[in-house]
Amino acid sequence: MVRRMKIINDPSDLVPILQIFSSKTYKRVYDELNKGWRTMDELKTVVNGDIENALKILKKGGLVETQWRMPENPGESPVKEYRSTYSIVNANFQCSMKHINELLEVAFMPENMVEEYTSRIMEELKKGNTSLVHIGRALDLEPVFIKGIAKRSLKLNVKGARVELAREEEL
Repeated sequence: MVRRMKIINDPSDLVPILQIFSSKTYKRVYDELNKGWRTMDELKTVVNGDIENALKILKKGGLVETQWRMPENPGESPVKEYRSTYSIVNANFQCSMKHINELLEVAFMPENMVEEYTSRIMEELKKGNTSLVHIGRALDLEPVFIKGIAKRSLKLNVKGARVELAREEEL
């Protein structure tokens, strides 16, 4: 079991963690990766469900690391394997009750609503509007809410006070 600590200084970093632990499939994937290195095929034998999406969410939340497993037989290709990065969380932040409420709303929001907000944010990005504050004004939403959506969506990333489109990353 990995014994490293994830330090959370920004309350929006809770969103992917809450997302992982609110789904039985995602939690099972995390639990398996917490036991040690696992390949995609090994995960598929013990966990039923959307393993790839769980790995993407874990990766976006910084909760998984990868390495290549060398083949036992010559001529075979190496296989990527995964392991959880952290097993302990230390949260050290201060925010208003209003903002924590908005982040919890985002964390437990149905996927179709997340997609709707993501589409609206992406429209603003196409207009050249990348600032959390300016997108918030344009959409009449709090910047912390937009940041939470960006942390939950696999299509968006947050860089400082800006939102940008996420690149399709290889698992």
